[in-house]
Amino acid sequence: MVDWKGGQARGFFDWISRPMETGEIGFTPSGIARGDELHVLVGTQGEVIKIDKEGIPLGPVVSPFPSPVVDSTIVGNRWCGIWMDRELRQARMAAIPLNEVWEDGPTREQLRNSTHTINDDFLKPAMSIWHRTLDSEPMKVGVSGENIVFATVTGLYMIDSDANEVWRGMLPRWPEISKVFAFDQIVGILEIPEGISIWSKAGGISVLDPSNGLEIYSRTIQFGDKVSGVSYSEEGGWFVMLHEGSIAVMDKIEGDFRLYKTSAPVLDAQFIDCSWRWTGWRHDGNLADQVVDIFERRSVGVSVVNRKVLTNDGSWSEWGVNRQT
Repeated sequence: MVDWKGGQARGFFDWISRPMETGEIGFTPSGIARGDELHVLVGTQGEVIKIDKEGIPLGPVVSPFPSPVVDSTIVGNRWCGIWMDRELRQARMAAIPLNEVWEDGPTREQLRNSTHTINDDFLKPAMSIWHRTLDSEPMKVGVSGENIVFATVTGLYMIDSDANEVWRGMLPRWPEISKVFAFDQIVGILEIPEGISIWSKAGGISVLDPSNGLEIYSRTIQFGDKVSGVSYSEEGGWFVMLHEGSIAVMDKIEGDFRLYKTSAPVLDAQFIDCSWRWTGWRHDGNLADQVVDIFERRSVGVSVVNRKVLTNDGSWSEWGVNRQT
């Protein structure tokens, strides 16, 4: 069950992009939410910044809410983020318009003080069109058409872009991995032609009917390792990132997989120019025609944007260029 609390809409603003000045984004990145026209980079402490497809900033670095972002996605002209503060045991969810100048939100001190008040509705992520307080720990968020699908430890939910509930349901169950269910978690929610795919860390896969959330397909895969992330491309199929430093590739969700060793864990991947291109722990990689090429780098690659890599020190570098020296 989710506790819904409304927010206020804002007006529109015409964007003026500015060139990258130093190649630094000014914070430690943790991931990226990709959109058709622009992307949103997310930091480990809740920082966010909009960039274009070339990695050029489209506004300032801001912190809409003073907590780490668990996960985020882009739906239409809105960025939807979920914040989780383990110290204060609070989780928030909000949608922020992409076509406005973003601003900083409340401070950490204000958030702490709000825990002593009865009504903290005033304390919301900056610029939010709507915001919600979640009553259970969030895990993952994804998109289905113009709707948002997210998972908490107690269930799955679909809401529309204005946060109206479409359906709710239980988390998928996989009898083959039931022994590890208490330690399992959802690591992927991806839209595919067949429906909404749900992936778990232990290798459980379900496909849901987007109209009602009912399961239409289920299987488990023994990859020999925990699943840390999943990417999908209609042309390239499935790219499964495994915890200890290998990847699995599948043409179809019901098909067999091919396992490839990498030099270290992979953190992000995109299907570009007929090949899977990725970055990760001190390396970049490429898979084409079942051949893996590894390019070592000194830093940790967090996200792939076009043909560049955003590293954990907040800087950009060319993908596939040896950075050992």
